[in-house]
Amino acid sequence: MSNTYTTPPLLVDPARLTSGLTVRSTELSRLGDMQNYAFAYGGCGDVVNQAWSAEAFEFNSTSMTDVCQWYIPHPSEEHIEFKFRLSAYTSVAGSQAKVTLTFPTTSNSYTSTITITDTSRFNSAFNVATVTLGAVEADERAILTLSLQASAGATIEVAAIQGSWSPLASPLAARALDQYEEEFIPFGATRLGADYPLPARFGVDSINNLGHLRKRGRTLLNWSGVFSSSSIPAPAKGLGVSDAELLSSEVAIPSGLNLVGLKIIILINAVNITTSKVFDIMGYPITVSSNGWSAHERDIRSPELERSQDFKLSMYRVGLDSTPLNQTNLLSTSNPIASSPEYIQGLSIIGV
Repeated sequence: MSNTYTTPPLLVDPARLTSGLTVRSTELSRLGDMQNYAFAYGGCGDVVNQAWSAEAFEFNSTSMTDVCQWYIPHPSEEHIEFKFRLSAYTSVAGSQAKVTLTFPTTSNSYTSTITITDTSRFNSAFNVATVTLGAVEADERAILTLSLQASAGATIEVAAIQGSWSPLASPLAARALDQYEEEFIPFGATRLGADYPLPARFGVDSINNLGHLRKRGRTLLNWSGVFSSSSIPAPAKGLGVSDAELLSSEVAIPSGLNLVGLKIIILINAVNITTSKVFDIMGYPITVSSNGWSAHERDIRSPELERSQDFKLSMYRVGLDSTPLNQTNLLSTSNPIASSPEYIQGLSIIGV
């Protein structure tokens, strides 16, 4: 009855499920296996990944200081371990990095502090911070913050970061599993084998499970400015006019997303907002009325890319739009950050 799964999962032969053919127990076992695997691994790819060129992101303050922040999707209540990988070095041993996950609904925060081990660029390996949630968190998304503290006389240089949730081990727990306060029903490996009855419950649970899994967030684009640094010139603190052309990704988004009530979530971390400011993102004018993070749910308005034909998938461009409005409102030589304008210091776009 164990809710095991194989890695990678064994795929179902679709030809065996057509009219006129007997339905083998093999296909049913594999359907259960795939659902267990999807719950364990779905949403556990990269949720954040960002890099800086050499000597662009340096930090020398001896106080623990927040330097970057992102919004990330949270796969389910069952996923409680987050791995954050930091590629950085410190000129003097003893510098530290702290990773914090904050859940908006409960305001609960979980941290992990690590010592940066490299004392020269790319000397050994990434430093890995493991953040473990100490309570059940039902939020679909969480705020991820990176903080740094240099040892006395040290300079930290950050080259890249990457973060992902740890998948659940096989077998899954022998109970209904929670995802955003809904129940996913795992399947026992042996109960779907030969000579066992096939109840209607299997079909009902499978349809419900697929509906739950479809809601899991996937990072389509994630970027954070560097709030505090010692680099001269400093790394970007906010988005500028050139980012409308450079900061984008081409991603596959299910063409039926709008039909099932799912949305693209555009999350903006804004600074210096005194009156409402509008930015064009993914074909929409997004109005930002307050400082800090704000969430904006939108359907897909952009047309499919021609590259959809190459991948046989619905491909879309995700990111800032190159429009006259953004040319005015984003940072530029005529709208410099030194003049304390309204600007975007973080942009996260989450889909499915």
